Amino acid sequence: MKRLLMALPLFLLTVLIVSGAPKAAENAPPKDYIFRGMPNFKIEEQTRNFEELTILSTKPESEEEEETSYEGNRVWSQYGYIGKEENVPSPLQIVRNYQEAVKKLGGETLYYDKAEKRKFHGSFTRNDKQYYIAVEVFNSGWLYEVYVLELAELEKDIEIVDSDTIIHKLEKEGYIALYINFDTGKATLKPDAAEVIDEIVTALKSRPDLKVKLEGHTDNVGNAESNKKLSDDRAKAVMAAIVAKGIDKGRLSAEGFGLEKPIADNNTDEGRAKNRRVELVKQ
Repeated sequence: MKRLLMALPLFLLTVLIVSGAPKAAENAPPKDYIFRGMPNFKIEEQTRNFEELTILSTKPESEEEEETSYEGNRVWSQYGYIGKEENVPSPLQIVRNYQEAVKKLGGETLYYDKAEKRKFHGSFTRNDKQYYIAVEVFNSGWLYEVYVLELAELEKDIEIVDSDTIIHKLEKEGYIALYINFDTGKATLKPDAAEVIDEIVTALKSRPDLKVKLEGHTDNVGNAESNKKLSDDRAKAVMAAIVAKGIDKGRLSAEGFGLEKPIADNNTDEGRAKNRRVELVKQ
C-alpha cells in the first residue's frame, strides 16, 4: 500500500495544516506546529522560544542567494523516520510536500536547494501574522528539521530598576527581582552592578523604617550544594555593598536558595537567565 501511495500525484501527499499551540506545557511531549509531519515520522526533539531564523532567498532573475535574519517566536522540530526501510521518502519528496503546504496557505518559496534537493525556505501569513519556514533533510530522508518562526517583537521581561520602582514593588508585591551581574561562578560584583546598588540604597534611605532580606537564586546548571553556596555568597555580597553605602546592617539580612525556587523554565537560555537573580524581600 505504501508503494502505491509513493507513486500517486504529489498533492495527495501534501502536508496537512493543523493547529499547534505556540507554547508547550512543561514536560509535555512535542507536537506538530502549523504543519503535520510526514507519515511514518515522529518528533524526536523540539524547542520553542524567542530566537532568530536566517532565511535564504534567491534574487529575481538571478541565481544569487541572499540571507536575511528574522526574530520572533520560533519552533524547531526534528523528525525521525520510524517506518520500513524500503519506504523511506526521498529528500525531494519531503521538501516538495512542505512547499505545497506553504503554497496552500498562499505563501511562497523563497529558496530551494536545486543541487541536492534537500532544503527549502519560504514565507506565509496566517491569522494576520507573518511566518517564515525552513526545512532541511538529512541522511537521505531518514531525518529532517523544520523551523517555523512567527515574526514578533521581544517581550521585555526585565524592567529598568530605579528607586521608585523598588519602593513600589516592595509595597505592592512585597518583593522585587533584581538582575545584578557577577563574575561567572563567583560572588564578585561586576562594575555595572554599582548602578543597581545605588538605586537600592536610594530607596532604603527614602524609607528609614523599611527592612529587607536579600535572597539569592541560581539556575539549575551545576550541583545543588554549590549553587546554594554561590547564591548565599552573592546575596551577602550585595548586602555588604549596600552597607558600604551607609545603610544600617541591622535593616538587612541575606540568604541563598540556589536552584530551589525557579520562576522560569530552566530548559531555555531565557528561563535560566530569569532564575539567576537576587530578590529584595520586604520584612
